[in-house]
Amino acid sequence: MYNMLKQGWLIVLVALAATSCSTQRKTTAAVPGATTKPAAGSPRFIENISIKPSGGSSDYTASPPLNERYTPGPSIHTGTNVELSDPLQFKYSILLDLPVEELTDGRMISFIEDWYGTRYKYGGTDKNGVDCSAFAQTFIYTLYGLLLPRTSAQQYQKSKRLRKDELVEGDLVFFKTRGRKAGISHVGVYLRNNKFVHASTSSGVMINDMNDAYYAAHYAGAGRIR
Repeated sequence: MYNMLKQGWLIVLVALAATSCSTQRKTTAAVPGATTKPAAGSPRFIENISIKPSGGSSDYTASPPLNERYTPGPSIHTGTNVELSDPLQFKYSILLDLPVEELTDGRMISFIEDWYGTRYKYGGTDKNGVDCSAFAQTFIYTLYGLLLPRTSAQQYQKSKRLRKDELVEGDLVFFKTRGRKAGISHVGVYLRNNKFVHASTSSGVMINDMNDAYYAAHYAGAGRIR
């Protein structure tokens, strides 16, 4: 029953987001104002899905608590009552492809939601525009109290190397988006289930899958700071 509900809501959310979904573009040079054409075979995403807790606040204050369920009013799609978790929790269960019951870290979800969709800006460090390494810095410091170097290459050098099967939430994943010989040029923060959050040049802060063809081809390694 849960899987059927999740699949049904996924179809609805994708339909609502269809006008804003785009294709990831391969980065050639991270410079202000640079434009790129979509790379053939690049992944598509669920993005810009706007689901807020009641009251419209970006703070993740689930009511009822995360470990409980509630029954909302009649569904506009089915005309029946359906059992759902907090809407924001449910959104990230879709984005991470995880059972909704496993998403219990409200602080992390709140942080990602607060930054989700923030535009990419080379050299940017705030919600007016942020680049990949500054977003990783802010994520790690806010949630773990640890300081990272400023650039993705420096963060790679600072971190302890990991295999993919050793990754846990909060580890860093690195990519070479300018060619294999050009060195580290992009960083994201690993979440779960092969998903990571990062500031992409095309769509800003978002969640992607490491197995997507583009990221799999440009993956350069993983590291741990703490």
